[in-house]
Parts: sequence; C-alpha cells; structure tokens
Amino acid sequence: MTGDDDALRSFLEARTGRRLKVVQHPASRKLATNNAATQRARSEDAGVLEGVRAILMFLRRLFGEPIAQRVPKGWRVDLLDNVGKRGSGHTPDQAHPEYWNGGIKWVSLADSSKLDNVYIKRTAKQISELGIRNSSAVLHPAGTVVLSRDAGVGKSAILATEMAVSQHFIAWTCGSELHNLFLYYWLQFMKPEFERQAVGSTIKTIGLPYFRKLEVVLPPLAEQRKIAAILGTWDAAIDRAERLVAALKARKKGLMQRLLTGEVRFTGFEGEWEETTIGNFLTESRIPGTNGKVARKLTVKLYGKGIVPKEEVLPGSADTRYYRRQPGQFIYSKLDFLNGAFGIVPDHLDGYETTLDLPAFDISGQANGKYLLEYVTREDFYKRQLGLARGGRKARRVPPDEFLRFTAPFPTIEEQDRIAQFIEAVDREIEITSKLLEAYMKQKRGLMQRLLTGEVRVAVDG
Repeated sequence: MTGDDDALRSFLEARTGRRLKVVQHPASRKLATNNAATQRARSEDAGVLEGVRAILMFLRRLFGEPIAQRVPKGWRVDLLDNVGKRGSGHTPDQAHPEYWNGGIKWVSLADSSKLDNVYIKRTAKQISELGIRNSSAVLHPAGTVVLSRDAGVGKSAILATEMAVSQHFIAWTCGSELHNLFLYYWLQFMKPEFERQAVGSTIKTIGLPYFRKLEVVLPPLAEQRKIAAILGTWDAAIDRAERLVAALKARKKGLMQRLLTGEVRFTGFEGEWEETTIGNFLTESRIPGTNGKVARKLTVKLYGKGIVPKEEVLPGSADTRYYRRQPGQFIYSKLDFLNGAFGIVPDHLDGYETTLDLPAFDISGQANGKYLLEYVTREDFYKRQLGLARGGRKARRVPPDEFLRFTAPFPTIEEQDRIAQFIEAVDREIEITSKLLEAYMKQKRGLMQRLLTGEVRVAVDG
C-alpha cells in the first residue's frame, strides 16, 4: 500500500471505530502478464491513487483530522457521557397556571441573551414544584453546564443555583474527572462545530443522537482547572471592559440630552438660543452622477450608525438617475428617517452616489456637522417627527422640504463647536475602550485555540 492508502485507511478507521481490510486492486494481479496489460494496470492504479487522494482531502475538509490524532501526551479522548451525566428538561403545561411562577428558575430560549457569560443567575420564567412533578422537567444542581441545541445553537452557561431547563437544552452534571468550568470553555470552543451540525428550515436544531456520541478531549483534572482559571482571567477583563463601554455610552446619552437642549451649558456661553429652521444650515446638493448600473453606491445605517458602501447582489438599472456625494455632506434616508438613518459622508466615500431617496446637503458655516448629527440622531428627535412624514404606515417618507422647515432653538456656531469637541472626546474614549475590549476577545479566542487543544501546555503546581 502507498502512504496515501495508509492515511485514508487510518482516517476512516479513526472515524468509524472499525478495522478496515485492505483489498488489492484486481489490475495489480495482472502486472506480469504482458507489457500492454502492465501499462493499463499502472494507469488504472494511478487513477485509483488519485481517487484515494481526492477522497482523503474531501474527508479532511468535511470532518477535520480525527480527534484521536490530535491528543497531546497525557490527555485522552472520551465520550462526554462517560465523564458527565447528561440530562435535559421539559416545558410544563401552560394551560395550568399552577405549574408556573413557583420560584424555580427555568432556563428557556427566552434566556438566550444571558448565556455565554459563564454563569446564568436569573431566568425570564419560573416554574413550580407542581410543574416539576407533572412534567418531564428536572431540577439540575448548581454547577451543571447547559447548552442550547435549538435557536441560539451552541450557546452555553453554568447554572449558578439549582434550576430546571426546557427541552431545548442539554445539561451535563460533571463527574469526578471533568471540571465544569473546563467543560464550559470547551463547549464555547466547539460552538462553530455545533452551529455546523444544526439542521432545519425554520429553527435549526441538533438531534439527541449527536450528543450521545459527542467526544471530549480531557487533560488531567489539575490541568483542566488551570486552563479554566487562565481563561477566566480573560473573561473577567472582558466583563470589566464591556461594563465600562456600556457606562461610557450611557454617560454620553445622558449628557447629550442635556447639552443639546441647553439644559447644561459650558462656562462662557450665555443668552437664549435662537429659534431657527434647519434649512438655515443646510442646502440640498444635486450634483449629477451616473446611473444605477455603474454607480458606486452608499447607504445610511439606522440609529445614527454611519454611512457605508451599499452591497448589491444584482446590478441596478441604467435608467435610474444617481447623484454624486461629497465628504462632509449631511445625508439621510427618506424611508428610514423615523429610524434615525442620518450620517455625514466620510472622506473615503468621496464620489459615491445615491438616488434622491437618500438626499444630501451641504452644511453652511453657521452649523457644526458633528453637532447637527448628534442633535438629529437622538431618539427624542427622530421618534417625534411623525408629522413630517408622508405616505402610508409601511412607506412613510420624510421629504427634504419638510425636514428643512423643522424649527428648533440652536446655539451659536461657537457653542456648537465647543459641544462638538466634548462629544468627540467622549467618542474617542468609547472607541479606545471598545478596541481594548476587541483585543481582549481576540486574545481569548487565541488562548482557547491553544489551551483547549494542548498546543500550549500549562504548568501545574505539584
């Protein structure tokens, strides 16, 4: 046999758990008959060999390397069912109100947002002792590791207290050879694989037979604890950064409401703000562009999330007229005005185009673009402008003439500049902290790859 034959046999044996018998290709037995037959046999053997290589490459792409071939020294592979007790749950009959709201925490799909944060401490719904006794629901002990096998496939958590779960979850109570924090991180690491295994047209799910055969790579228990502790350090840093970003955003939102309405003023600025129309600051721009077939298009994201190139599956129409947009112009979506679709064209989108459904405006020297953008992207502004919209409920559009007639008190350009400078400083702080958060998350993903595969081994005391 060739090396490729051996590799294919080893690969299939590792996957099937069965020893495969090698059968010699019939053409190989006729090599000595005559030269013509020999050449034909060699040609056939070459074809078979290429087929073997192709099959091997396909199987490796499909399954990855057999798990047994990647086990570091001192580690072992075992069925998860052999080192942990697998369970699930159930939904008590909702026609019986006495089965519900009885103080027993019950993990369901409604708790999806609480998963992937190590521990789950609260649940959206609770069931009662009667609900437990009159259904297949089970009360799992604190420390049980749960995994969603339906909507939100692959999300996991550790129960902080005794809880029941719905039938959409698998639950493992770890045995003496498996640390629950290690299992949690291993399930997190396996999430892409779980997502690939899920099937279904509406709600994707993983069937129970898959979990009966699920294997886990097990380091010694002391090494499991050390790996979990290292990853836990990164989780703590990620949690702190997430809370800091949330606090900075909340602080900005509160300050913006007060600064942009004049409730709070910077030192040195006094006097009443002048009531004026937005049209005094903006002039609509209609620089002719190309057409829908060749234009580089941009679009405005909702809720003040910025302006980005528009991705299209199919080219537009050559009959649709487009207009060229320039950096620094204010732009909004007529259709999504009431959803905060506003932005300032960035430098790198110079020359991109839109139709008149996304009107653009030059900003006068009496307005600060940053100030104006922050003013209109407040929910207090755009949610209250229903009176500007025209059209039916599903196609309400705000035309430029209505928008430009909007009247509000505005500060002088000097005070706008000062407010905008402050906002930019807050935004920079949020950006720096968000990048730190991204770095922590990227580092954690790299650590999981190295630690949970044994690529990097940790030193264990004693």
